[in-house]
Amino acid sequence: MGLSKIWYRYDRAIWIRVIGTILTTITSFAIRPFLAIYLYNKTGNLFDIGLILGLAPLMGVLANIWGGGLADKYGRKPLMVWSLLFQGISMLGYIFAVTSLHFSLVSMINGIASSFYFPAANAQIADIVPEGQRSEVFALMHTALNLGAALGPMLGLFMIQINQGLTFLASAITLLMYAVLVLAFIPETLRTPTNSPEKRQVSVVENTIKPERLSYTEHKFLFQFTLLAMPITMLYALVESVFPLYLQANFANYLTIFTSLVTMNGLLVVLLAVWLARKTEKLHTPSVLLVGYILFAIVGLGYGFGPWGKVIALLFAVEVIFTIAECITFPNQSKLLSIIAPAHMRARYFSIFSMNWGLSKSLGPILGMAIFANQGGLVLFLTMSCLLLVSGVSTYRLTNATQKHIIVEAADNQVSTL
Repeated sequence: MGLSKIWYRYDRAIWIRVIGTILTTITSFAIRPFLAIYLYNKTGNLFDIGLILGLAPLMGVLANIWGGGLADKYGRKPLMVWSLLFQGISMLGYIFAVTSLHFSLVSMINGIASSFYFPAANAQIADIVPEGQRSEVFALMHTALNLGAALGPMLGLFMIQINQGLTFLASAITLLMYAVLVLAFIPETLRTPTNSPEKRQVSVVENTIKPERLSYTEHKFLFQFTLLAMPITMLYALVESVFPLYLQANFANYLTIFTSLVTMNGLLVVLLAVWLARKTEKLHTPSVLLVGYILFAIVGLGYGFGPWGKVIALLFAVEVIFTIAECITFPNQSKLLSIIAPAHMRARYFSIFSMNWGLSKSLGPILGMAIFANQGGLVLFLTMSCLLLVSGVSTYRLTNATQKHIIVEAADNQVSTL
């Protein structure tokens, strides 16, 4: 496929999102791999590190539902712009933070601002991308994110040797630049009725009342799917918080090893994400998700035994498996969610689902640090591996039953229109 065909294959808003994501994640990943170690050097307290790292996602969880409802009511664009603006401000706050309290306050602001972005951004994709292309586009966004993840750690390793504040300043600048791009070039994609007053009144009811009444009994799949996704995001939370310290306890060159692993993962995702998404687009989604969970469980084993046995080669082999797991799991999760979600509640659905990230990243560092301090990294990651296997089987059963229901319902609707 030529470059021109690739460019015109997607809406302009998608490409602006890709550019903005690359810019912001390069600087974000210049900070993230080293933040736990930086905080440990500042505070010397594992509990303080867990609390500071957990506060941002915890505040995100508390603000998440509100953010999704606002995106469904007022539009995707305003939420994205304000989110990026305040994320940029919070990055500037990190430069002036000195004590644990300062870092905690800045983390809280960052968590609230971040929680408003992704539900609106994911709903925007569902608004403008045909169903058959959604998995591919979600994979494209994941590729953009991981391009930043590939380049960011090396940049961060270079910048922290000069001045740690430079990484936060660079992140703030790119977030503010992305906010300007969204404001100037991305149109609002939330569809509003232009027909009769009656239809407008119905839409107002849909956009104000229904998003606020998201009961468990009416939306069981959403809540169960979200809960079962938590072990995956918990693994990510542990990789960002505990894993660098686990490496530090077992390797003298732990910074180089961790940076290389993150960079390798980012580069492989860039190369494989869209290709794997296309290959799995028409496969049985529950089976694809089950394979993803099994691969993540293998990663948990590798992250446990690699540092424990001081086997660096095992860590790099496991990173390849990690890449494949995330490339086939995340796009298919998002695609399935975009199909299940009612059109007027898309942002709210993505908002609820993204709570699994917030909960995992808030609980993960706190629980992970406690287990790591008392039992060690091997026990921690072996426990995660078992949890991933159980969640994988449960997810397969849940999504398989739901997919069969969707197929039957679609067939009934087709017959009724004949």
